Amino acid sequence: MILLIAIVQSEDAAQVTSKLLEHAYRVTRINSSGGFLAAGNAAILIGVDDERCEEVIAIVGATCRSRTRYINAAPWTTALANGSVAFVAPMEVTIGGAVIFGFPVRRFVRLQGGTEPPIIDQRFMETEETTVPTSASPTASKQAAIQMTMVIAIVQKEDADAVTRDLLAGGHRLTRVNTAGGFLRRGNATLLIGVESDQVDAVIALIQASCQPRTEPNPPEEGIPMYGATVFVLDASHFVRV
Repeated sequence: MILLIAIVQSEDAAQVTSKLLEHAYRVTRINSSGGFLAAGNAAILIGVDDERCEEVIAIVGATCRSRTRYINAAPWTTALANGSVAFVAPMEVTIGGAVIFGFPVRRFVRLQGGTEPPIIDQRFMETEETTVPTSASPTASKQAAIQMTMVIAIVQKEDADAVTRDLLAGGHRLTRVNTAGGFLRRGNATLLIGVESDQVDAVIALIQASCQPRTEPNPPEEGIPMYGATVFVLDASHFVRV
């Protein structure tokens, strides 16, 4: 599985989301800003099987379009009879399209909340343990044994406060971003949790216990279950506190 993060212009975000939902892709939308003009945009998160990755990219590419904007370039001066006058020349720039990042998913879990066991896709279960080279020094061995992961949990807004509270009480640092997504475009929250690899199961268990049990379809006519949380576990290549 791949977690795709597509950065699209605000003007295209609603249409991109609708097109992806029409093709039965689950999405989470985060309104943001950035780029050369610091313009509004949206980061759209899509979890997709590897073989369908190109299809999602094609949908995003076909839906987004380029636009022309004018910005004020550096002022230039011209000499007149009584001195110099500064002018600002507008510069035409083209913006639009999309930037897409892909991250391999280490584990993928859907939680229904309550006491039900997590629904774990067996294709993404961890099968290898971290090994430490025997020639490494004690300090290097200790650092190599500590592998950090990024847990991205998308939870229903009704559960977000409880999940956040219980994770903090368990000593886990997190960042919460209020977002929206799903077939009904309901409000939800995306939690970014940096955690050591051996603590991932504990974090998933906390999220599971903090979510309300849900079994109803989402939406009913589609027969797609509504989950209390959808969890992606990604390897972190760098973990630095500065």
